[in-house]
Amino acid sequence: MTENALSKIEDGLIKDERGEISIPNGKRYLINEFDHLKNISIRWSIDRITIVGKLNDNVLYHLENGDIVNIDFEMLMRLNEDNGYLEAVSSRSWVLRDKWRENIAFIEILKYKGGYGRIDFNPNTIAPFLHDSMKNFIHDLFLNPHFSRADVACDIFNIDDNFISQYRVMEPIKFSPIYGRSGALETAYFGSSSSEKQVRMYNKLLEQTKKGKIVPMEIGSWWRVELQLRRAKATEWYDVVVDSLKNFASPHFFGPEVSTIDKLCCIALVENHHEWANLSRNYKRKLKDIMKSEAENNDLTIHMLASFIESASDLKKELDTWLLGIDVSEKDNYYID
Repeated sequence: MTENALSKIEDGLIKDERGEISIPNGKRYLINEFDHLKNISIRWSIDRITIVGKLNDNVLYHLENGDIVNIDFEMLMRLNEDNGYLEAVSSRSWVLRDKWRENIAFIEILKYKGGYGRIDFNPNTIAPFLHDSMKNFIHDLFLNPHFSRADVACDIFNIDDNFISQYRVMEPIKFSPIYGRSGALETAYFGSSSSEKQVRMYNKLLEQTKKGKIVPMEIGSWWRVELQLRRAKATEWYDVVVDSLKNFASPHFFGPEVSTIDKLCCIALVENHHEWANLSRNYKRKLKDIMKSEAENNDLTIHMLASFIESASDLKKELDTWLLGIDVSEKDNYYID
């Protein structure tokens, strides 16, 4: 919605104490997001990666006397245990820490897939000087690696908490909210944790504050929308993110053309996804069309989608480099239809 359009709508109308507006037909309509988006900034990143591959049984290892020998993956791990960086967690898994003792990666030999292993890490927590060594480590130890998980994160800065917390993934999927003592939403999960795609939306500023992290003063609020993609969805990340954003909106921002009953049904279905099964096929289609139309015309969603398309090339490059040149996506040119 443009500023001029917003002004025309506001002329002659009266807002109540909740920010809602009385319109001639007696319905209530909450003005869309324009006023809430004036100062926001959006940043996309890769938040977590899991790489799986066949373990290399011929790793070159430099002995203290200068000799070079061939060893397998497990022997390499054993030789480097308790060196200050690598710690054994079990007989088949290890934690890699940096010099500040922060956990930067989890490595394990897969129990149910002989000869294969995986490494799980957050690229944002690895200091720049460790990036190349980590990439070399992956390249040396894994043969034909591929992603089994990739989390794509959207950080939204300086947006009103009460405003963003109304947003939902408007699909017939499980919704699991977590509220704080004040009753305010702190975290929301959309979808099952065992599924190939789960979306998490949470108050990142609150999380950082609880951890004692220092947040720059200019950040008044900070929310993260994170898509946790597993298995096939990890390599299809671009299309999955675009499709998910096309369904990300607030059920409270429907226009006056949507009937009160349809609006209430949409809100109820987002909160209780299992009720979709009790609707007729035609009514399901109608409500899905209403929800999709809202998402496609939602100001915040449009901002997020535009910024994602702009950032997609950089995200792809980062993912590619972790596999050292192996393409993780069939898309060479990004587009949106």
